[in-house]
Amino acid sequence: MDALKQYAIPVRSLGIGMHEFNFEIDWSFFRHFSASPVEQGRFDVQFALDKQHDHLLVRISVQGLLDTECDRCLAPIAMPVQGEYGMIVKYDDERVTESHEDVVYITRDAPGWQVAQLIYEFVLLSIPVSKTYDCRSQQPVPCDEEALQKLDEPGAPNAGDSVWDVLKQIE
Repeated sequence: MDALKQYAIPVRSLGIGMHEFNFEIDWSFFRHFSASPVEQGRFDVQFALDKQHDHLLVRISVQGLLDTECDRCLAPIAMPVQGEYGMIVKYDDERVTESHEDVVYITRDAPGWQVAQLIYEFVLLSIPVSKTYDCRSQQPVPCDEEALQKLDEPGAPNAGDSVWDVLKQIE
């Protein structure tokens, strides 16, 4: 992971208080992770660290665009992606290999905290399962308008007449 050394935060040299680190992520970042579901995209990942004497409080913000195919019409789209996450980094020389849901352990004398794997995981967590969004609000509309019209026709899977409409009429 020497190619990812630029994604290290120099925690040892930071003073007590708030610090921000911004990382611009693109396709070249994701190629370092085998079988990455992200091939193309541009993301801004911000780490806001509140360094205390015995731990760090970390807020991670992900914003960007994922180049993918629309799950509705299969047209290429730049889907907006965003997410906010929090975690705690504790100093502990014996538990460095451990991590819990929201807690990561590092050694007190570590010169830097390597965050490349965390960036990768938080970007993936920010991507919705369904790769659709209100593409009609964007001009020009990136989705295949003909396919969207077909989906809006009566009897289509996404059409307004649903099998659930019958249940709504029951009192």
